[in-house]
Amino acid sequence: MLAMIRRLAAIALLAASLATPAMAEEDKRTFFYNITTDDTWAAGMAAGQANKALEAGHDVVVFLNVRAVYLASTSRQQDTFAAAGDTPQELLQSAMDKGGRVIICPMCMSQAGMSMDDVIEGVERGGPDVTFEALNDPDTVVLSY
Repeated sequence: MLAMIRRLAAIALLAASLATPAMAEEDKRTFFYNITTDDTWAAGMAAGQANKALEAGHDVVVFLNVRAVYLASTSRQQDTFAAAGDTPQELLQSAMDKGGRVIICPMCMSQAGMSMDDVIEGVERGGPDVTFEALNDPDTVVLSY
């Protein structure tokens, strides 16, 4: 199952990277990246894909939950994702700078001993109403890491 999800994610990345801005306007989708890990490789792939989707003209929402809340922490050291040359946090900041949304799970933050004061600027506090609103569009494609 995990292998199938990763193959689908790779296909979505390829499609997003090949799309021209004109194509994106005709077939604009929202890519919702559900990140549950603070693993540099997996989180870096998701955040890198989010940036590519934004560059192709798509809307992007990144949802940080479970251990992924650490990616937004201002006090936590991160390794560089070799493929991009940036940390996952730098990739998330880049996505927000391009107009993407980063939403963080408040219950997961609490479990991790974090608050909104501990996260990088621009990250939105989530909750069922915020998260479900972002998922509600039928043109939303969800990828999970």
